[in-house]
Amino acid sequence: MRVVHGKGEVFCLNACGQTKIIGTIQDIHEHDQTKMLGVIQDITERKELQSKLEEQANTDFLTGCDSRRHFLEKAEQELLRIRRYGGEMSMLMLDLDHFKNINDEHGHTVGDRVLKKLVQVCGELLREVDVIGRLGGEEFAILLPETRIEQALEVAGRLCQAVAAAELPMDGAAPLHFTASIGVAGLAADDLRIAAILNRADSALYKAKHAGRNRVCA
Repeated sequence: MRVVHGKGEVFCLNACGQTKIIGTIQDIHEHDQTKMLGVIQDITERKELQSKLEEQANTDFLTGCDSRRHFLEKAEQELLRIRRYGGEMSMLMLDLDHFKNINDEHGHTVGDRVLKKLVQVCGELLREVDVIGRLGGEEFAILLPETRIEQALEVAGRLCQAVAAAELPMDGAAPLHFTASIGVAGLAADDLRIAAILNRADSALYKAKHAGRNRVCA
């Protein structure tokens, strides 16, 4: 074996060139001498399981977008970055229209497919730096870094149109169409927590719903 990295967890290459995590190593300073204390044990499977569990916690199991917790963590980090270095950001709150009716009429399996299709459509239009998270049920939030509210309104408009144009194939029936309402909010000078901009985006979403759905409001 050849040690690739020797502080903290030790990564080694075996004879087949596979990377293995064989344990932990720590420096011990004693009487002006540095000694190494290590535990030799193959913990590769344990670390792989840990990594898998972390990924599951960060990802919405159904749609593949960020989980609520992971999305909020990313959004708070982006807000802190902006407060330190300057910049812009906007937030979209998106809600599927009449989603309960879809579940009641077509079943929850179709409802799940609609949610997946929605995230797929959004992902095709968003940038790599944009972040979409499922907050719960049929409600999603989209973080747009370095985006003024005027630009965010344009993005939301394109998303709204793309969702309305999407088709979900149905066995023995015409494709299913669905729409979404979107609320848009920009960053305010006194926003210290991400909850403030989320609340404004949620209020804008409420306006879009009560104005007839399938539209964008700010």
